[in-house]
Amino acid sequence: MTIYLIRHTEVAVGRSICYGGSDVALADNYAEQLAHIQTNLATPPNVIWASPLSRCRQLAQDLALASEVADVVEVNFDDRLREYHFGDWEMLPWSDIPRDALDQWMSDFVQLAPPNGETFQALADRVGAFWQEKIEPMVEKHPNGTIYVVSHGGVIRTLLCLFLDLSLRNAYRLNLDYGAVCKLTLTGSTYQIGYINR
Repeated sequence: MTIYLIRHTEVAVGRSICYGGSDVALADNYAEQLAHIQTNLATPPNVIWASPLSRCRQLAQDLALASEVADVVEVNFDDRLREYHFGDWEMLPWSDIPRDALDQWMSDFVQLAPPNGETFQALADRVGAFWQEKIEPMVEKHPNGTIYVVSHGGVIRTLLCLFLDLSLRNAYRLNLDYGAVCKLTLTGSTYQIGYINR
């Protein structure tokens, strides 16, 4: 089975803003970035799974409509594919977050959560549960099929750590641009990475 992990396109909030679980609007260059994504998808999907946040919902629906088999592509949404939640820090400028609190969180973001947020381990747990429940069973049913997973940087990095057997502490060493496409092949329980961040 071929699986494409697709990060949403650029958003309208600047990089100076802390956002994750918030539902933010897409930037004006959406159409251009959508076209770029499509050049890196060699085969149409049998099914699309996506985060329900609007920046992923729109992309998933547009990719389904553009598919050669648009009339049979199933688009599904799962809350477990939402981005990492920063809790009380959501939508604050990074510069407004107390430096000592930010430094403490960054020292062990895998196990420490922002106030009223989640740990990176909690993100990994929910994403892993989604994968085991929804994706792995499809390999037996459609071994030659294609799945698109439309989600967020944190979610996709978590999955790549799983496939590459990397510590979650190294997740942000994996560069993922807005609109990045990662390709992998799943045969039985064996993953082969085709490319990352195209």
